[in-house]
Amino acid sequence: MKKPRVKVSREVLDYIDPSKKVRIYRNLHKKCFSVKQNNRVLVHADSVSLEEVKFIVSKAGQKRVRDEKKKNVHAFIEGYVVDTREADNYVDGEWSDKEIEDGFTHWQCAYYNPYECDGFMNTATEQVYETAKIADLSNLDKVIYVFAPLTSSECMV
Repeated sequence: MKKPRVKVSREVLDYIDPSKKVRIYRNLHKKCFSVKQNNRVLVHADSVSLEEVKFIVSKAGQKRVRDEKKKNVHAFIEGYVVDTREADNYVDGEWSDKEIEDGFTHWQCAYYNPYECDGFMNTATEQVYETAKIADLSNLDKVIYVFAPLTSSECMV
C-alpha cells in the first residue's frame, strides 16, 4: 500500500498519534523523510519538526555501512511531531524576519554521515549530539536544524 506524502510537519499530524513518539529517517529512494510509529512507516514528509529529540545510531548498522560501502537504514531522529511554525516561533520568536534572514538565530546545524562520523554532529564544532529540545528536518537542506542540543558528556551531568 502506497504511503501518503505530505509537505509540512502539521500535515504529518493527520497520519500519526501525536501523543506517541515517532522515528524519522531520510529515505534515499523517495528523497524525503519516512515517519515511523509503532515500527511502521505511516507517512513520508518533505519536512518535519520534532520536540524532545533523541538522536539514534545503530552501531551495528553503521558498521555494516562502512564494511559494505552500501547505505542502510540505521540512524533515526526520535521525538514528538510539532508544527514547524510553532517550533520556529519558540526558537526565534523574539527576532524579526529581517534579523533571521541576516543570520540571527538560535538554531544550530547538524548532520549525519555514516562514513565520516559516529553520530549526529554539529557542522561547526563537530560535537556529537545525543538529544535536543527541538529538531527541524527539511528536504531542501542536507543539514538538520537543532535547538538546545546536548552532547553525550552533557547528558551525563
